[in-house]
Amino acid sequence: MRRPHLPRAATAAATAFDITAGMLLLALMLLTVADVAGRNLRGQSVLGTVDISTLLLVAIAYLGLASAEISGQHVSVGLVELRLGRGARTALSALRLVLLAALGALLVWGLGEVLLSAVDRGETTNDILRLATWPAKLVLLASFLLFFAAAVAKEAQKLRTLRSGGDAGPDGEASERPGDGGRR
Repeated sequence: MRRPHLPRAATAAATAFDITAGMLLLALMLLTVADVAGRNLRGQSVLGTVDISTLLLVAIAYLGLASAEISGQHVSVGLVELRLGRGARTALSALRLVLLAALGALLVWGLGEVLLSAVDRGETTNDILRLATWPAKLVLLASFLLFFAAAVAKEAQKLRTLRSGGDAGPDGEASERPGDGGRR
């Protein structure tokens, strides 16, 4: 499948987010091993493990969203859509594009407000370290922004393919089957 046309900076950011998520996962694993080993060997946990783990899990969970969308490595089921004609698929694609753009704008705006609120109030975790929560909220905002940019670009590409007479699967994959003139 063709990747959606995104600026190089966006695809580079998605790759950087992916790599960062992997490094944070490694850090989380090392922290967990150190915490368990400390409890078993010295009878003492690593200070702030719960706080640190919570913030790391948020970042790990969301940093890979855009990369998965760009590369098409997410779950997609097109049981109904594949049985529809090109006109119906074009209409569904247009509707999806509008809904994705609206939902993306709403979520990114809301996450921006939450981030600004956390910074203004000096919001911290509740445990012993009292870590600032704004970095995790910034990761959420950046991840969702990049994810929705990729999703909208991918859907726009699919819509262009369908409108130009090509055939696109549920994931935007352009395909022509021999002998059917692009109809399914």
